Amino acid sequence: MYDIKNTSIWKKEPETKPDNGWMDIDVSALNLSVRSYNCLKRAGCSTVGEILALIEDNDKGLRKIRNLGTRSEAEILECIERMKKEYEQNTDAAGNPRKKKVLIRPAKKWMDTDIEYFHLSNEALFRLRKDGVRLVKDLYSPDLKQEPGWYAVRELFEKIPILQNR
Repeated sequence: MYDIKNTSIWKKEPETKPDNGWMDIDVSALNLSVRSYNCLKRAGCSTVGEILALIEDNDKGLRKIRNLGTRSEAEILECIERMKKEYEQNTDAAGNPRKKKVLIRPAKKWMDTDIEYFHLSNEALFRLRKDGVRLVKDLYSPDLKQEPGWYAVRELFEKIPILQNR
């Protein structure tokens, strides 16, 4: 007979690590120089979180790592800061990836048309002009100052199909 007391009838849930967001990013994603990367790997750091923990543990920070100088330390900290900003821009507050917004392209014949031609409301016209949109194709320009309000773009795109039917 076997011991019933020590037998578990419940399946054990596999242990999952909590998602720490950008702290779980691999060191190789930082695009460091070979020297900096090798020094971090030699010190046993494989994620950004481990690098930051190493900095907090030591008074000297990363300088305690053999062959890691001031330039390498500055490079690592700069890359971590850049990666943090990119992660925050591409995820929402819960850490879920943001969906990239893609504008539908209208017919080519409307791309070079001035936005005033579409008789937009004053508010939509003001918002688009303020953000650097003069022609419909300016919405797709990488030089756009900032993303105009969705209501202004929606109003513009609602007017384009009406004019296509004429």
